[in-house]
Amino acid sequence: MASPTLSLAQSPPHCWSELPLDLMQLIFERLSFTDFERAKSVCSSWLCGSRQSKPNNKIPWMIIFPEEKNYCLLFNPEDKEEKLYKTKHLGDDFAKSSCLATCRSWLLMEPSYANREDPLYILNLLTCERINLLPTTSDQRLDSPVLWIDDKTKDYLVIGEDLVYFKKGNNSWKQIPEQLSRIRDVVFKDHQLFCLTNDELHIFDFSGEFPLQISRVSVRKGCVKPVKIGGRMRLPQIPWHVQEVRRRKNVVVTVRGDVLMVKSKSPFMSETWNFKIFKMDSSNGWERIFSLGDEAIILDLGITVVAKDQEGVTSNSIYFTGDEINLDDTEIFVFNLDTNKVEQLPQLVSSSVSFSTVRWFLPSFRNP
Repeated sequence: MASPTLSLAQSPPHCWSELPLDLMQLIFERLSFTDFERAKSVCSSWLCGSRQSKPNNKIPWMIIFPEEKNYCLLFNPEDKEEKLYKTKHLGDDFAKSSCLATCRSWLLMEPSYANREDPLYILNLLTCERINLLPTTSDQRLDSPVLWIDDKTKDYLVIGEDLVYFKKGNNSWKQIPEQLSRIRDVVFKDHQLFCLTNDELHIFDFSGEFPLQISRVSVRKGCVKPVKIGGRMRLPQIPWHVQEVRRRKNVVVTVRGDVLMVKSKSPFMSETWNFKIFKMDSSNGWERIFSLGDEAIILDLGITVVAKDQEGVTSNSIYFTGDEINLDDTEIFVFNLDTNKVEQLPQLVSSSVSFSTVRWFLPSFRNP
């Protein structure tokens, strides 16, 4: 009688195409988008198994909006080949619309001025699902809005920077009673709206039927003193906007739920940027921090992502578009906190595609 060891050695090797479906799904659900697409092409059984799974995507992609086109181009930073993926036809009016905000794979779109009578709409750029919204009135502004939507229930919420909001089931746009002036940035996460002004951070809870302000924190406490305005001599024959020091304040919510304030500045007549990060502590003060650890800030989304062991994202860095620092919104940058240097990326996208704007988004893939 052959020994168990000999019997095992003489047994024919198993074929990878014959893996049990449940084991195959466990493998697929650990793969990044790029590896997922490669695995699908191994054989017909793997292609079949992929239809019950979806990529394990944890990093943001870029949406590139070609000028006056009815599609988008998608760039995956972890793809070393720097491919651009073209979406489906996104509607005849897409080319004449502009993107105001993103939430995972959903876009908040605004019709062009020529079609201003048309309503805003929410569009899934991967499935082409569309939700039309009621039009705003003449006194309601949607500057720098935020978008939230539940992929399963399709519950949604749109909030404008002037605190006008609209959610599923409403028959008109509503206004938050609190009047805030000089709003600098807004971020929505976990049913809370973080609204940053020059002097304060206001936090509103949207988990109930009506929004409720639950916190109001000074942003002066513990931060650097405001820089005095005025008194600077203007150089002749140089436009004032060129001489102006560009400043910006953004609010960011980390993976763990910590609240950060990011101050950016581009000095007079300089092409460099300086970033300072402050973290809100338990006493509602602000402490300057010099490292993000294994995380990276996506300033366009107002969040952090885990960058450790992730291809395409560098930890302890700030990713942003030019629009976030009052520059051209077709430019894409990353600021490394370890080196205090900024680089523009990706060069392929910046140099080979003519586009009107670019945005970051976190794609939410569904089972095919």
